[in-house]
Amino acid sequence: MRGMDDRPADHELEGEIALVTGASSGIGRASALLLARAGARVAALARNADALNELAREAPGSIFPIPADLEREASIASAFEAVVARIGNVSILVNNAGHIAPEPLDSMDSASWDRHFAINVKAAYLAIRCVLPAMREAGRGAIVNVASISGVPGPQKFPGFTAYCASKAALIALTESLAAELRGSGVSVNCVSPGSVNTPMLRRVAPSLQPDMSPEDVAQTILFLASPRSAAINGQNIHVYGS
Repeated sequence: MRGMDDRPADHELEGEIALVTGASSGIGRASALLLARAGARVAALARNADALNELAREAPGSIFPIPADLEREASIASAFEAVVARIGNVSILVNNAGHIAPEPLDSMDSASWDRHFAINVKAAYLAIRCVLPAMREAGRGAIVNVASISGVPGPQKFPGFTAYCASKAALIALTESLAAELRGSGVSVNCVSPGSVNTPMLRRVAPSLQPDMSPEDVAQTILFLASPRSAAINGQNIHVYGS
């Protein structure tokens, strides 16, 4: 696994304002740091205020902690208002917040099923709906959704992950269809679908699995999709595997 080194990133995102959900750990945390190193001012959203404050201390003046419960529409709306008030209109949105609680479908209650879709899909929809008006008005913006290889038809699936796989597949479909809606607007919508990544969530649900990548590896792809270098890419789902 490559991981990030200590060299400063090229400030290709100078002047951009990014919002990253699920930023308290894993891919979201790594993405917030990398976007900040690239020059963006980053609003970091998650429920864990302590973890967000710790993250902000790693990039003073560049990362702004915004506690939010991404299962609640009102909380997302108020968090977005706080972002605009503190640092301005969002030009980069990274929908990274995710939830997984493995359980066979025939024993899973509807509340557990709904929670997968609330965090993995609906939160992304709500965040997108918040940022789109300003992006449309500006004629530019980048939306990057973080799905999973588990949501891609074909790769091996595992028992107990049906709700997770279905919700990530929905996020991939959201990406493709929204990109078609926004074609010509200057706003790109793309998706990354990582394989196994060394995150707290993966260690919790599959402690014996040896991950292929670090969160920083995936964050590099997210940075690319958020940057002008990916201007010719839209509506794509990038499969991210370790080498």
